[in-house]
Amino acid sequence: MNLLLLIIALIGLWVGTEIAVLQALRLAKELRLSPMFVGLTILAIGTDLPELVLSIEAGLQRLGGVETSGLVIGNAIGSSLGQIGFALGVAGLVGYVTMGRRQAWRDGVMLLGSIAVFFMLGVDGEFTRIDGGILIIVYLIYFATAIRREHYGKSGREPGIGVVGIKIGAICFLGFLIVAASSHLAIKSAVALAEEWGIAQTFIGIVLMGIGTSLPELAVSVNAALKKEGALSVGNILGSNIFDMLVAPGAAAVTAGLVVDSPSMLSIDLSALLAISLLALYFFKRRKGLQKGEALTLVIAYTAYIAMRSHWAGA
Repeated sequence: MNLLLLIIALIGLWVGTEIAVLQALRLAKELRLSPMFVGLTILAIGTDLPELVLSIEAGLQRLGGVETSGLVIGNAIGSSLGQIGFALGVAGLVGYVTMGRRQAWRDGVMLLGSIAVFFMLGVDGEFTRIDGGILIIVYLIYFATAIRREHYGKSGREPGIGVVGIKIGAICFLGFLIVAASSHLAIKSAVALAEEWGIAQTFIGIVLMGIGTSLPELAVSVNAALKKEGALSVGNILGSNIFDMLVAPGAAAVTAGLVVDSPSMLSIDLSALLAISLLALYFFKRRKGLQKGEALTLVIAYTAYIAMRSHWAGA
């Protein structure tokens, strides 16, 4: 029953996010924002709603005495792995995804930097409220930089919003409500499932919830690749991973602090994320676009990691 409830909750997260993201993109069009800015910020944040709301909900439950640290940390890493390995790989198989040299340097370095900051703050076995604040501040600096680039590149575009924009915003808010309700159910069922199966919360977060909460990025990236908007796919993946490493765990840590309950989290899981991220960035740097064989390599690497992790479900 708990597994069924978790699946229902993940479906709810996907549906709610689809509604919210679709409306957010319509609102961005109304405001005449550039596609690159939409991909790296609005679209990335929109598709990361499940991770963010799950993290806040988990933090609130931890305040109430329910230990949820493993779910937060596991979901942050698992979702990032699913996005950079599986979602990007599948998008590369169905279409041609590219990334310019400047973007590869700027956002690629930020992606690796977010993993490094996450590691440095968690290596002592916990994320304090101060650590959570640092994670969020780092992301805000990145976001502010993206806004400044958007401002300089507007070329006279004048944003406008009216009745249509208000209607879009209302529907977007409905999506947020669905995500919030689904996240509450997901946390409760995931905690119960970990106890019922006698396995680590981190495994549930990385494998089950990580895959489930990366579905929005998969849907958006594949759709963009099919429409020959490969750069948007890459921007969404990079922006989402940066958000997952900084804001999602940061919000939970600020709320109630987190403890690293699994010794393999930094040595195995975070190392796997770093390795696959470096591999993806290397592919882009070499040819500026993801070839079919390289996309398949990312999918295989992610599948191999999940298979290996499944053997260590209790770690």
